[in-house]
Amino acid sequence: MADPRYTASGSFRVRPHRPWRTAVATVLVVIVLGVGGWSLYELGLRHGGYHARQARATEAHLRIDVSDLREQVSKLADRNTLLERAERIEREAREDLRGVIEKREQRISHLKEELAFYRNLVSPSDMEPGLHVRRLEVAPVAGSPGVFRYELVLTQINGSDRYCSGHIDFTLVGRRSRDRVEVGLDELAVSEESPETFFRFKYFQTLTGQIRVPDGVEPARLLLRVNPEQDRLDPLKDDYPWKSLISESDGA
Repeated sequence: MADPRYTASGSFRVRPHRPWRTAVATVLVVIVLGVGGWSLYELGLRHGGYHARQARATEAHLRIDVSDLREQVSKLADRNTLLERAERIEREAREDLRGVIEKREQRISHLKEELAFYRNLVSPSDMEPGLHVRRLEVAPVAGSPGVFRYELVLTQINGSDRYCSGHIDFTLVGRRSRDRVEVGLDELAVSEESPETFFRFKYFQTLTGQIRVPDGVEPARLLLRVNPEQDRLDPLKDDYPWKSLISESDGA
C-alpha cells in the first residue's frame, strides 16, 4: 500500500499544518457543551420549580379539603348523635304514651263495669223491696298465710229515700281434728285491721275487712248475718260454701 506522504513520482506531498484550527474547534465544542448544559440546567430548574410550586399548591389544596372533610364529619357525627338522642326520646315518649293509654283504657273499662253495676243497684228490675246482699268476695292476702280479705256489697230497694243501718256478723264453720267447730267474728278478727261491720246507707254500701282462719281449722262454710236496726227491714242470713267463695274470687 502506497504511503500517502509520497506522490506517485516518489516525491513528498506537502500539507500545510494549522494547529489553531484544532484549538478553535475544541474551544467551540467546549462552549457549545457549556451553553447546552447550562440551558438544560436552567430548563430543568424552571420546570422543577414549576412542578414544585404546583405540588405545594396541590398539597395545600388537599390540606384544605381534608380540613373541610374533617369538619363535615364532625358535624355529621354531632347530627347523628342528636338524631339518635331524639329517636330515643321519641321511643320513650311513645312507650310512656302507650302505657298511659293502656291504663286509661283499663280505667275506662273498669268505670264502665262499675257504672253498669251501680245502675243495677239503683234501679234493679228483678228485686223485691228490702235489704239485699249483692256481692260477697273473699280472697287470700298475699304474704299472710291464713288471712283473707272480704268485700261485701249491701243494697236497699225501696220507694223512699230513707237510710238503713245495722251491723253484720260472720261465723266460720269447719273442722278441727274431725270435730265440727264454729268460729265467731271475734276470733276471726285480725288485730292489725278490725273488720268493718257497721253499715249505714241509703242505696248501697261496700264493707271491707280482714279475717284470719285459726290454725288447725279447715274451713267449710261461711255464715253471714245482716242485722238491720229498722223494724221495716228483715234481717238476712246467708250460707256460703268456703271453696266456692275462694274459687270465685280467684277467677275474678
